[in-house]
Amino acid sequence: NDTVIVNTQDGSCYNDANFMTPPDSQNGRCRMYLWNTANPYRDGDLEAGIVIHELSHGLSMRLTGGPANSGCLGWGEAGGMGEGWGDFLVTTIWTTKVYSDYPMGAWAANRVHGIRNYPYSLNETVNPSTYKTLDKPGYWGVHAIGEVWAEMLWTVSQRLIAKHGFEFTAEYAAKPLVPRHGNSLGVQLMLNGMKLQPCNPSFFDACEAIIAADEVLTSGENYCELWAGFAARELGPDARVDGRTPWGGGVRTNICVPLCVQI
Repeated sequence: NDTVIVNTQDGSCYNDANFMTPPDSQNGRCRMYLWNTANPYRDGDLEAGIVIHELSHGLSMRLTGGPANSGCLGWGEAGGMGEGWGDFLVTTIWTTKVYSDYPMGAWAANRVHGIRNYPYSLNETVNPSTYKTLDKPGYWGVHAIGEVWAEMLWTVSQRLIAKHGFEFTAEYAAKPLVPRHGNSLGVQLMLNGMKLQPCNPSFFDACEAIIAADEVLTSGENYCELWAGFAARELGPDARVDGRTPWGGGVRTNICVPLCVQI
């Protein structure tokens, strides 16, 4: 329940935003900047997606590894997922009953496709990101890694929506704390997974934590949908990294998925 100190229109930078998450009982700090991508300049504080993304860092860092340890998402795949969870929450909040692709930060950046390499989309022509994309040197930075993770979560969420439907307001089934609709369920499983995954998680750790969270929450009702979503972006149960390096490189492969999964 720590308050967040927010600097609006911070004058120390342009075209960015950041969030500092200290351990529990200390205040987080969010810095929002102007964007000089348009004339007149645009205020990042008015781009809801950027605000949500930054605040999500406080959430993911406090839940991963426990509230007293805020250093679990600092670099590599772990740091990238810290960025990806933020983008996923943004796209989920924007989602409506009519499917649409979503770019990040399009208004502030004054760019149709936003500030990421691709909009978030089920269409692999629009967004071709897969786990193997991380083999590319241009995808070793945390924001690029985060794009791939967010795309995976987006794909998983759409599988859950196809099965359970969509509703703007969270509604719960007979079991306590089990969201009735796919969009809310996807967020709940993501949050529960954060609590289960280790400090400095890999994509494998986070994926398996979400699968485990579903087992606890719904007795594994969505096992196939979850694996199908991850496998569609090449993070199936047989995915692996050969020749892993300290900075997160290596060759990523995916061979097969469980028999119940229909990609």
